Amino acid sequence: MCEGLIMIAINNERLNSFFHCFLQKRILIIGDLMLDRYVEGTVNRISPEAPVPVVEVKTEFIRLGGAANVAYNLHSLGAAPILIGIVGEDIEGEVLTGLMRNLNFPTEYLLKVKQRPTVVKTRIIADDQHVVRADRELKTQIDNKIHSINPF
Repeated sequence: MCEGLIMIAINNERLNSFFHCFLQKRILIIGDLMLDRYVEGTVNRISPEAPVPVVEVKTEFIRLGGAANVAYNLHSLGAAPILIGIVGEDIEGEVLTGLMRNLNFPTEYLLKVKQRPTVVKTRIIADDQHVVRADRELKTQIDNKIHSINPF
């Protein structure tokens, strides 16, 4: 047994009471909104251009990422998340906003900014192994002009 490890017994009734606490709670989430894109396939050869695997794409899908993923997880527990964050005025921003609307998340507190692309993290997975992640994001500080905009 690990030294200092304390085991706590929780019965099903007590565990369910924790989950019940989330029902219809409005929870404010402020953070980085992003799309998580997954590209899955198989590898059967190495590229002749460089010693890297060639992934033959079988499926692609998109999920809410970053703070939007936190909101999704809270939603799955029965909470009513309210997101505040920045999305780009781009196709990815529209996709992210659409995914939020499909879950009935309020979108009126999203700040759409032309100068900042929506963050997208693309994971390439081949034969159930994460091969590489490609990030599309602007890491510079948010412009003071954007800070002063009041989305409410």
